[in-house]
Amino acid sequence: DDHIWATMRSGKVLRIDPTSGSYTEVLNISVSGNGSSEPGMLGMCMHPDWENNPTVFIAYNSGNVFSGSEVLSAWEWDGTSLVNEELLIDDIENGGIHNGSRLIITPDNKIMMSTGDTGDGGASSQNISALNGKMLRVNLDGTVPDDNPDPSSYVWSYGHRNSQGLCVGPNDIIYSSEHGQSNSDEFNIIEPNRNYGWPNVEGACNTTAEQAYCNDN
Repeated sequence: DDHIWATMRSGKVLRIDPTSGSYTEVLNISVSGNGSSEPGMLGMCMHPDWENNPTVFIAYNSGNVFSGSEVLSAWEWDGTSLVNEELLIDDIENGGIHNGSRLIITPDNKIMMSTGDTGDGGASSQNISALNGKMLRVNLDGTVPDDNPDPSSYVWSYGHRNSQGLCVGPNDIIYSSEHGQSNSDEFNIIEPNRNYGWPNVEGACNTTAEQAYCNDN
């Protein structure tokens, strides 16, 4: 709509006029920890058919910092505010750190959502049954795409630590940036059913142990 939309970790969404710099607050909700640390309002993206379906998708942390949940929801834009929240996913574990989360709409009109391992040392990242430490692929209505690696699961790829950058590049390639523990940040091409290694691999496969793990996985 020729405006800049921005999330604030404290739970606000701003709609900014890029010419004047003036802005309006179009959403203000309660988030975990009031956005004072890593949890809070995180990713946001728009419905690809905005003119006919002005819907905004938002990922945020709800409830207690350590026992709440990370939520993916859809909001209607009424021309002034975001209203009528519809929860799409509300059972991703919260954490005081490492929640991700970024959202994009992929060229095939799916939501791609990054989630962090919540600081659990990577146990959830390698657990295919958990939604943490993953890239999740979601239909616009919140259901699981039937062409996901497991048609009963949102999980698209796993072995992630804390991805906080996500974009679609040329030739529809999906790229993600991911924080390493203290170094070895990663810039990954995201592909289905791939294991990105955390916690067994950090950065490149460049140690004896990492090379053995990469060969096996």
